[in-house]
Amino acid sequence: MKMVWHLAGLLLASGAMILSASPATMPSCTLQPLTENRDTKVLYTTSKVTSGCTSRGPEDLDVHVLYLNTSKLSILQLNLNVAAAARNRKTVFVLNSVTYAFWKVNMEDHQLPLSFAVSNGHINATGAEINSIKPTSSSHDLLAWAKAEYGGVSSFAELETPESINFHVGKVLSSNEDCVPGRDFDAKQYLEASFASHNIRSCLPPGGHHEKEAHILWLKQPPPESGKQEVGVDIKVTCRAGTSATLPEMLLVLKSHDRLLWSFGQMPGTIKLAVSGKYSLKMFNSPELEGEQLPASEEGLIQAAHGKDFASIASFTEVPSAKSLTLELVQDCVGSTKQAVSKPPTEAPSLIKMIQNLVTECQPWRCLDNTMEIALPKDSLKHLQSLLQVSEVTLQDASCKTTDNSTHFVLKSLLESCSTAVEGGVLAKNKLVFSLAPLTEKVTVPFECTLPEKVFLQLYPTPDFSSTQTTVIRVNEATYVQLSLRTANKEAEVEVEDCSLYTSHQASPQLLISRRKPQSYAVKFLTSPSPKIHRFSFVYKVAGEQWSVAPATLVCRLWVNSESQGPHEFESVLEVTLKNPNIPIRGQELKIGTVLGITFGAFLIGVLLTGALWYIYSHTRSTAKRPPVSADPPASESGSTNPSIGSTQSTPCSTSSMA
Repeated sequence: MKMVWHLAGLLLASGAMILSASPATMPSCTLQPLTENRDTKVLYTTSKVTSGCTSRGPEDLDVHVLYLNTSKLSILQLNLNVAAAARNRKTVFVLNSVTYAFWKVNMEDHQLPLSFAVSNGHINATGAEINSIKPTSSSHDLLAWAKAEYGGVSSFAELETPESINFHVGKVLSSNEDCVPGRDFDAKQYLEASFASHNIRSCLPPGGHHEKEAHILWLKQPPPESGKQEVGVDIKVTCRAGTSATLPEMLLVLKSHDRLLWSFGQMPGTIKLAVSGKYSLKMFNSPELEGEQLPASEEGLIQAAHGKDFASIASFTEVPSAKSLTLELVQDCVGSTKQAVSKPPTEAPSLIKMIQNLVTECQPWRCLDNTMEIALPKDSLKHLQSLLQVSEVTLQDASCKTTDNSTHFVLKSLLESCSTAVEGGVLAKNKLVFSLAPLTEKVTVPFECTLPEKVFLQLYPTPDFSSTQTTVIRVNEATYVQLSLRTANKEAEVEVEDCSLYTSHQASPQLLISRRKPQSYAVKFLTSPSPKIHRFSFVYKVAGEQWSVAPATLVCRLWVNSESQGPHEFESVLEVTLKNPNIPIRGQELKIGTVLGITFGAFLIGVLLTGALWYIYSHTRSTAKRPPVSADPPASESGSTNPSIGSTQSTPCSTSSMA
């Protein structure tokens, strides 16, 4: 078995030994910084800090001072391990950065009293006390201030541009009376930081074309006083155009002291190795394999790569100290279609990522019952103003724009607008879109928020609950009631505690459900499609009451049972109308329109009758006044018994005048 592992080592380490070229035939190599290259990254973790110290600190609390010596705006993750911390002992972190920093604190559930004193930065630490202090550009001044403010410090560490910090709270650090910083301090008792190297150099052949490339990592930490050191190594290679193509030939040269063990984890199977000291392959669960002697100089390591027929030095990185190393590469893989990758002249990708992280940390969104609100503080972006200018902020629908109220970018929209998607009825999703000058590319920040828990009380006229909702309860007819809970808690279940109907014509309410039981044969529990829904029906009955329409209020209380949140209560109220179809609605026939119609009709009939009577009268009056014309009276009439009148009428004068 031992021979098998030695064979594996030979295949990996010696596969590229002098093949067809010699160092004499290789072109000269002058390393140049890879300032704009993002295809090669070297990440490492270490407990070594630029300067640091520990001491006994104050008696009643732990005080830890972290000073970041950074040259640009940074977003930093502070991971706190509080497993060893005393639950009743307060812990204070004093955080300072030369340039503005955004701190994101991650910590497990705890009851530890935590406090942060932050200068020149913003911190997101849920449940902790946060105070602002005056910024300083001197680590000496910061340490002196902390000692005077708290009566001493437990630890101090100065770090240069870390990506993240893992901190163990509650460790007994030192019995020293005072914390006096020392250079290249090893904080392995309580701190480990992750870094990205900014000192990667390369030496490429003329024209930049290379089918074989070497990557050299020189770990320059000193050997331990006794025993050996182990450093984990991971190599992550991705193809620019996919992962199905063949990777180019690569050589990894690892140099450190001879008592170092390189422990390889993730790595491509085709990479060749040239390592000093010893190494092991975790993927094969191999024993320790012997490396080779490598020169301890920059030129010597380059010549070692050339001697293995690798003329192209794709990266050369010196790392001061490390517990683990990760080499991340993006390759133009052989046999794949190369994709052009646009690289703007500015640091656009890093700025875009920074803005996305910043907005995500700020979380300026919240969901209400049926709306979504955005309130992004302008102060959270002020430290980017020297680089970028925010010209516009919208949602995914560009017509939904925020307004600037001098302190915030604010917006309020309905859930059914602005391209908001609501998943499962409880999770609302959208995107914030930033227009930033001078970037031509818009910055998109996806976000989501959970709608608050809410109970919906709804009435339906039919038992299938598929018809249109109603607010009318018909007397002596079945009404179908549904109570549903909107919640993101998947394990929640609802139970109706009680329901009552309050009416204006009854002194006391009519109990429908009490103590989760129907209070009448007219109330029936129905099958519900979900534990978050409860359905029942009831019939409202009246006897001898002479009303047709009356207002009423349906009030229901229900319990929500959940193991994670415990039981809690909701009350829902619905204003309804009672309608009695057997009693005509009072005044329905004599509405104002009807009354006006009858009045106008009566008036019109009166006018017509008056006109007809006047017409008859005017046409009969002249006929009534005219004297009648008669013929000569008969002989029997001439011998009237009244001789005076007869003699007068028979005179010649009278006869003549009548004629």
